[in-house]
Amino acid sequence: MKKILLLLVLTTFTMSAQQKFDFPLNENGQIIFSEVVSAEGKTKDDLFNNSKMFFVNIYKETQDKIKQDKEAYSVTDTQYSFMTIKANGSETKVKLFYTVSIMSKDGKYKYEIKNIFIKSSAETTVEKMFDKLASEKAVDNPKLMETLKAYYAEINSTIETIKSDIKKEMAKSSATKSDW
Repeated sequence: MKKILLLLVLTTFTMSAQQKFDFPLNENGQIIFSEVVSAEGKTKDDLFNNSKMFFVNIYKETQDKIKQDKEAYSVTDTQYSFMTIKANGSETKVKLFYTVSIMSKDGKYKYEIKNIFIKSSAETTVEKMFDKLASEKAVDNPKLMETLKAYYAEINSTIETIKSDIKKEMAKSSATKSDW
C-alpha cells in the first residue's frame, strides 16, 4: 500500500513538473480553433446573415466594417477581449486579439479563431508564449509556470466564450420579412 501511495505522489509531481499546454495546431504550427457545425434546415444565406449579426451583436461592430465575401459566404473580422491574469499574487489586465472567420454552406457552417496574440506592454503571439523553450524554462521557474498556467486558463476560457457566442448567434432564427 505504501508503494502505491509513493508511486501516486511521484506520478503527480512528475505530471505537474511537465505541464503541457495543449492548443490545436495546424500543419504550420499555428494555433487555430476550428469546428464545422451542423445547422439543419438553414440555408447558406440564413447562416451568412447570422454570421454578420454575430459581429454586430457581440462586438457592436457595424456591418460595413466587417470583411464580407458574399460569393464565398464568409465573414471575417479581427477582434479582442479583455482578460485578467491572476498569478504570483498580482493581477494583470491584457487584451487578447484574434481573427474570427465564419464560412457558411447550406445546413452547416465552419468557424475559425486564429492569429491569436496578447497585448499588454508588448505584443506576443500565443504560439511564442507557449513554445517549447518557454515550457522548458517554466519547469525550473515556478513563478513563470504559474504565469503560463494562468494565461493558458484565461485564453481557453475566452476562446470557449467566443465559440459559445458564435453557436448561439448562428442558431438564431433568421430575420424574415413581415407579412404585414
